[in-house]
Amino acid sequence: MSNWISLTKADLYNSKTAALIDAADSVSLGSGQTDRATGILADVTLEIRRRVSKSNQLDQNPGTLPAGLKPLAIDLAYCRLKNTLELPLTDDERLFLKQREMQLDRIADGRDVVEPPDTPMPANPVEVLPPPSFGRGRPREFTRQSQEG
Repeated sequence: MSNWISLTKADLYNSKTAALIDAADSVSLGSGQTDRATGILADVTLEIRRRVSKSNQLDQNPGTLPAGLKPLAIDLAYCRLKNTLELPLTDDERLFLKQREMQLDRIADGRDVVEPPDTPMPANPVEVLPPPSFGRGRPREFTRQSQEG
């Protein structure tokens, strides 16, 4: 089994209310607009990868996230789907969402670790820049003595 997985619409159907997913994908769509669930899943994946990247190595596939964070990703996507339909979150859902956000914060801070990537991204080489050269080699024209008039 892979350490990093792609989040799919089928994962949402298996975990949450299908009626909500179908409603979000069909209600009030503009002409040419695709379903909302696919875009929300991509946004949630991107957000989780951004948070994970702060203290963990990422997988080369930009559409994957750590398998252990699948329930977290599904919960975030579910809340966003409700938001697109302008349905209020219950108090329990708000509390649960806050706990999920705190879990992501712990991962970003390095207090929690995630599964190692299947195909790790190569480390970015650190570019060493020379110190700035402004103000060197020229005589100063604006000095205390020249301005005393």
